[in-house]
Amino acid sequence: MSEPFSGHFLDGPFVGLSYRTPTQSGVTNSEGGFAYKEGEVVTFSIDALTLGHAKGNPSLTLASLHETPPNADQNQQDTEKELTRPDIVNRARFVQSLGPDCDLRDGVTVDRATRTLVGQNANDISFAVDVESFEKNAAVQAVLTRLGRGLRGAAAARNHIRRRMHGVRVLRDLKIPTRDGSYVVADVFLPLAGGSHPTLLHQGVYGRAFRTGSSHTAADRQASEQREADYYENVEARVQINHYFRYSESAVAANSFDWVPRGYALVRVDSRGVGQSPGILAPFSPQEAQDYYDAIEWAAQQTWSNGKVGLWGASYNATIQWPVASLQPPSLKAFAPQAGDTDGYRDLAYPGGILLEGYRRWWWDNMAAGPSKNPKADAVDFLGGLARHPFDDSHYHGGTHLGIAQVDFSRIQIPVIVSASQTAWIHGRAGFEAFARVPSAHKQLLVYDATYTYNLYHDFRSDLEVFFDHHLKGIKPDKEPPAVRMVMRTGHGKYEIKDAAHWPIPGTTYRELFLDAGAGIKVPGALTAKTPAQESHAEYSADVTAAGKDLPMAVFETNPFSEEVELAGHFRATLWVSSTTTDADVFVAFRVMDGDREVQYRSSEPKSVAPLSSGLLRASHRKTDPKLSTTERPWHTHMEEDYAPLSPNVPVKLDIESLSATARIPVGHRLRIEITPADDGQGNPSEWSRRIDASYHAGAVNRILTGGQYPSSVTIPVVPHFN
Repeated sequence: MSEPFSGHFLDGPFVGLSYRTPTQSGVTNSEGGFAYKEGEVVTFSIDALTLGHAKGNPSLTLASLHETPPNADQNQQDTEKELTRPDIVNRARFVQSLGPDCDLRDGVTVDRATRTLVGQNANDISFAVDVESFEKNAAVQAVLTRLGRGLRGAAAARNHIRRRMHGVRVLRDLKIPTRDGSYVVADVFLPLAGGSHPTLLHQGVYGRAFRTGSSHTAADRQASEQREADYYENVEARVQINHYFRYSESAVAANSFDWVPRGYALVRVDSRGVGQSPGILAPFSPQEAQDYYDAIEWAAQQTWSNGKVGLWGASYNATIQWPVASLQPPSLKAFAPQAGDTDGYRDLAYPGGILLEGYRRWWWDNMAAGPSKNPKADAVDFLGGLARHPFDDSHYHGGTHLGIAQVDFSRIQIPVIVSASQTAWIHGRAGFEAFARVPSAHKQLLVYDATYTYNLYHDFRSDLEVFFDHHLKGIKPDKEPPAVRMVMRTGHGKYEIKDAAHWPIPGTTYRELFLDAGAGIKVPGALTAKTPAQESHAEYSADVTAAGKDLPMAVFETNPFSEEVELAGHFRATLWVSSTTTDADVFVAFRVMDGDREVQYRSSEPKSVAPLSSGLLRASHRKTDPKLSTTERPWHTHMEEDYAPLSPNVPVKLDIESLSATARIPVGHRLRIEITPADDGQGNPSEWSRRIDASYHAGAVNRILTGGQYPSSVTIPVVPHFN
């Protein structure tokens, strides 16, 4: 006689359910187990209420159960597509509602009193009805009211089963103690099989709700569950989601469905003042970095952790990795800051010395201090702090506990895989800066497109998997990963993935092209390989009040290229400029023209209209530090003592850092340089505009001088053709 098999519910444990087969019967044990023999159908019930029937299997879910016993030759297979079937939804909602925890971390235990109560109402409960009718069922309401429970939401019930199908177990709202006696709150996603695992962690201000936000109320939690259900049940509709959030469960951070089945624990932590975390909301601050340190060390000490922690996240979630990595938490073994920032002044607040006012206000109001913020928490005067510190001072270097933390690259010795989003509105320079300055023996650079999320979650996902498998699991790759992997943009939405041994690319030639306004020539001026002997100038109005298209500008173009050119690296402009007033904002855009039509060097996001490369500088901030400046880019001090207003109509030399980029320019195309008094917005919302100071824009005229003693030029990085 064959011995019975043992089975259990992946979405349990469900303890105390009655089960019956032709040869076996009993009550599911303390681990939710039941017995059956090969080929038998198992019927599950709570007293007189039949939950459903399923073929015996070592692993079932509530989605395995059917209203009628399946035939012997009927193929039974749990699929996510079935999760919206009304009887499955109703059954899951009812059984899950018998459990005490929202995350069902300990499953459901049906005790004698519950069993009796359900049995008394069994004749009036049917799962084979539509979802709305089930919600209104008086017997269902009577059972749950007597137990002091509410009916679990339909989306939440489906999501719980789906996670378990993917091997993911969730622990919600865990409190992580901090060194000052407070705490931050986290969700933890674990492999269902148990054991100890390497941990990927991120902390941030975007909340732990699905996509973004916090669950302050039951309605918030239900809305988050609905977003999650919609995301997985209507994949085609994802195209309607903003591309920055289209590919992630939690705002540009690691996805549980990607990483937990690979054997990782995943931890999402709310910073102070976010969600249910108490304290003052202070993004980018030293306080936040200390809390991050404490969260890393807490995670390493948990029974489900193997003691090795990595960080994974993009944008803000990348930026704040750098300060905590500088603190050297012992359990932090590797980190992946993707498309973030490292310099509080040059990246976050004042690129080129010009306040990124509109974007930072939008970000603060809608993201950092928006729906995710703990309504009981205070917040720093983040925007006021930026406005009160227009120069690069201690505010941007950890001068106060709630200011902006400083990154110390010299202290970062652990493996890092960093990325930059070339030519993006933000996050376009820090990755290159970090790769050059971090002394780690194990560092890699990924160069994404301006709209980087598709690259992050698709093109380069395997790079991140190999990186963490190596440094957190000890699995060495079969082939040594390239130091640099990049998106080589070929125009018209197309691109190729290319590898290189270093950045800057070996063999890079910095080709200098000189501006020639030309005597009597109107628009455009020329870009030539030699310095024009004759001095000339191009002038344009600086009297603008906002960013946008159709700005006044000076334009310079090359002749059509006689050979195909590949560019990869740092761009820059050296301009001789004067103005009729005491200052000037100078914006430089590099574009590629095919006849009268611009070739868009975007790839994954059609609405992106970022130029090939761009740079900007406020003329009064033109002072550079020769020790920190390199062939690739100038380093402006942005110090108050170096502030140097213009004398009206007196030329000065500006070295303008432009964003690194890649491009393949075909034969017959032309390079075009546009110099404007404001940026063109790059297709972003108008409320993201930079500050425009009317005191030196109103009525002003700017002049670009060329030739002779004013050899204005731009420099482009020409690289050998990749195989």
